[in-house]
Amino acid sequence: MVTPYYQDDNVTLYHGDALEVMPRLTAVDLIVTSPPYNLGSAPWAHLGHWKAGDATSGGNGKWSAGVESASGVKYETHGDDLPHEEYVAWQHEILRTCWDTLSDKGAIFYNHKPRVVGTSLWTPLELNPGLPLRQIVIWARAGGMNYKPTAYMPTHEWIMVLAKEAFRLKSQGASGAGDVWKINQDSGNTHPAPFPLGIPARAIETTAPKLVLDPFAGSGTTLRAAKDAGVKSIGIEKSEAYCEMITKRLAQEAFDFGEAA
Repeated sequence: MVTPYYQDDNVTLYHGDALEVMPRLTAVDLIVTSPPYNLGSAPWAHLGHWKAGDATSGGNGKWSAGVESASGVKYETHGDDLPHEEYVAWQHEILRTCWDTLSDKGAIFYNHKPRVVGTSLWTPLELNPGLPLRQIVIWARAGGMNYKPTAYMPTHEWIMVLAKEAFRLKSQGASGAGDVWKINQDSGNTHPAPFPLGIPARAIETTAPKLVLDPFAGSGTTLRAAKDAGVKSIGIEKSEAYCEMITKRLAQEAFDFGEAA
């Protein structure tokens, strides 16, 4: 039995590997997560039309040498530079395991992003191991920084909704949230790759789950949104430093969801 790193009336946080902890879980109504994007430069050479260090071709990795970006930002325990085939296989296993934890009315909200690599477009559809894709929700961010002459600057990411047949929104009115969510990026967060509170908050608000899971808890965004909504949640995080970050975040007052005006 895995001992929780942190637990209160609404939240249970496990320090461990998602693939080891998730098989112990069942009947989760909603999974909202954003995995590492594997932005290290090496995994993208397989697409072709790309040259390492060529600023004109576009698509250079966000992380310099995989682990650390030019700005010095780095994950605590993950290099984000797996060979592409290994990364795809890992995410296939993650999503299949997520699927097995869901209730018969559950859904996975999986945040990832398309990338223009050199002169080719890569999409997260490759990471789906064949699960039923109900919808792609667009997360429209507030601008971007990746200026390249090969393509327009990307200002959006995807939320792939992988859903069981019986999954439904909480009401017909909830459908009015639309499939383009204008939500500003997170700010003031010391985690290297946080996603905004507004994403899990909106997913929870429109689906009314009883139990929410995030297998890549990161800075605790999904857990914080669930706690603010009075919904029980489970988080799994491999880094002990991030577990401590989550514990402190859960002790704070409610956050602004960061939605665009």
